[in-house]
Amino acid sequence: MEQPKHLAVESIRGFACFMVVLSHLSLIFFPYLHSFGGKTDPAINPFQSFIHESPLGFFYSGTSAVFIFFVLSGYILTKVAIKNNNSKKIISMTIKRYPRLMVPALASCILAYFAFQLFELPSALLPDYGDFSSSLIGAIYSGVIDVFFLSGQSLYNPVLWTMKIELIGSFIIFFLCFNKIKIKLPYLPALFIITTPLLVIFKIINPDLGLGIFSFVIGYLFCIHGRMINKKLSFTLFFIGLYLAGAHNESLSYLPIISILGNMTYKLCNFASGFFIVYAIIFNKEFNTLLSGNLGVFMGKVSFSVYLIHMPILATLGVFTFNIFFDYFNQYAVAAILSSIVSILSTYTASLLFYKAVDLQGVKFSNFIGNSVTPITLKLSKLIKNRITAKI
Repeated sequence: MEQPKHLAVESIRGFACFMVVLSHLSLIFFPYLHSFGGKTDPAINPFQSFIHESPLGFFYSGTSAVFIFFVLSGYILTKVAIKNNNSKKIISMTIKRYPRLMVPALASCILAYFAFQLFELPSALLPDYGDFSSSLIGAIYSGVIDVFFLSGQSLYNPVLWTMKIELIGSFIIFFLCFNKIKIKLPYLPALFIITTPLLVIFKIINPDLGLGIFSFVIGYLFCIHGRMINKKLSFTLFFIGLYLAGAHNESLSYLPIISILGNMTYKLCNFASGFFIVYAIIFNKEFNTLLSGNLGVFMGKVSFSVYLIHMPILATLGVFTFNIFFDYFNQYAVAAILSSIVSILSTYTASLLFYKAVDLQGVKFSNFIGNSVTPITLKLSKLIKNRITAKI
């Protein structure tokens, strides 16, 4: 089902990215909000304890935000790819996808490298790539090769663990769209839905990749089969999604779910939250209107830039300003809050520059690659097809 362009989609992406920033700020300054290492004493940290035990964790749930990104990517890529039933466009999108993601990712690793040098972090905090230890070459290798094709991790910029999933998920979406337009094999999305959990169970792929692929395919299905829903159903789905996004493995508000899912509560609830939140917003007119404001659209426009550069800023400027505020006020909470505010403002200011100087240039570069390589690819495929036909 083809939907009109939703400004709300940009807002979803923007607010989800802000959730990631808050998640990492909380891990740095208020770790008991997550309590991954064990619960805090309520008498010592009453506020953090209260939030952790409540369902309010959704507003700093970076894991939920990542799955929202994946569902949105599946939806948006499908929407663009199947428009006008143009299979050549899908081939072009496939060719462009890696350079589109790689250029900003590479720039973020280089930025992180220089941030480490500028703030002279302790050697224990610096990345170690063996022969590439803490080097510019290591940063380039990480951003171009490692995060996309090998480990899927970056010690220069830890948020890049999603890039490999984003690339593989995108290729799966393009394959599904090409199949829908050209090949027309039946039940192919269902095959991915069924086989992906099996691949995780048999440890052929890791759980994060499996959940990411599943999210992409769900986004594809939303675009193909989604239907507008009324306000009552939409708000119900939305609040279910928020509740699931606030889950933690030891939170008192999730005891019934914990009794079933155990230690998988956090991961699976945050994973499922993306489906409810994205569907509720995209397929409801009231939500579309509500989330079409300038602030949300701006946050969505720079969201990829914010996502890529916020960790180097938090790990350097954030810690640096915290030390200054703590020395001046001698109060941990005050220093942490002020440092968080400075970090957020600095991140969004820098992200606008990064968006213009890097992200938009990455789009131009990927378009150049697509426009250059696609005609050659089409000619080669036509030549191979003709030779196969001639032999038959």
